[in-house]
Amino acid sequence: MDIGIISSRYAKSLLAYATEEKKEERLCREMERLSLSYQEVRELSATLSNPVLDNVTKLELLNTAAGGDTSKVFKRFVQLVIKNGRLEMMPFIARSYLTLFRKQKNLTAGSLTVPVEISSKTFERLTKVIEKKTRQKVQFTVKVDPEIQGGFIIEYDTYRLDASLRTQLNQLRRQLCR
Repeated sequence: MDIGIISSRYAKSLLAYATEEKKEERLCREMERLSLSYQEVRELSATLSNPVLDNVTKLELLNTAAGGDTSKVFKRFVQLVIKNGRLEMMPFIARSYLTLFRKQKNLTAGSLTVPVEISSKTFERLTKVIEKKTRQKVQFTVKVDPEIQGGFIIEYDTYRLDASLRTQLNQLRRQLCR
């Protein structure tokens, strides 16, 4: 069976259970943290697939990767995944859960990259513009990257707008070198 199909089925069941328990918001935060941990700690998957580690240790490791004090829903779900031998699919399940959760809540996730911290007023105005365009509530993560030198880079869904000074200077350089 395909990884995408399996992870989607697990995520769909998890969302239904979390919604029933009224813990879907908290579980979303835990899955976001878990997904981020898989991206930041490349060794996490290899460590979890180590047959020397017992299931209790794997559960504790995933609990820590999801932010520490996780919900009962998260712990029960991880126990089920471990019991069914599907632990290698956990990063895919986490991302599938986030996608399904956002769809259920009519949310769009995105990122905003800026060279310096921006004011909350500017952030709110930008968020309102994107919400009007997408007709959905938008959740942005803000990244500060001084290397873009000025402007901003905004990404959501399949849309990307790079209005950074770095990109504009690179385009100008390319045009002058022709």
